[in-house]
Amino acid sequence: MNKVVVRTGKGEVLKGYTGDFSRSKPSFMLSSEDGAVKTNQIIELKDLKAIFFVKSFDGDFLHKKKLYFDTDVSYGKKVVVSFKDGEEFIGRVESMHSDPGDSGFFIFPLDSDSNIIRAFFLNNAIVGIQLYK
Repeated sequence: MNKVVVRTGKGEVLKGYTGDFSRSKPSFMLSSEDGAVKTNQIIELKDLKAIFFVKSFDGDFLHKKKLYFDTDVSYGKKVVVSFKDGEEFIGRVESMHSDPGDSGFFIFPLDSDSNIIRAFFLNNAIVGIQLYK
């Protein structure tokens, strides 16, 4: 099961686990546990901004964010993704072109030590992608 933090297009944040996410499917199951109560809900990709695959739900508040790419990572193109809500994310993508049937693309963070392992960004939440210089 993947630990994920889901950001909706309306700014809501959902945390949970998924084992059936696929960029070519219109939805996936998000499971969460709150003590003895376990809930499952179907998440529609069309309603989302991003899905973050994370190491921890709490993050590491002591972590100092790097402002440069790790030199030992050689895959992908360095890009800046701009979202409709004004937020930007800097990372590496394997391809700047996604299959027309896909709802988005995977991206890896600038800082490989961050809490984010990788993310999936929905095409409908993005206003632009530029090469990072």
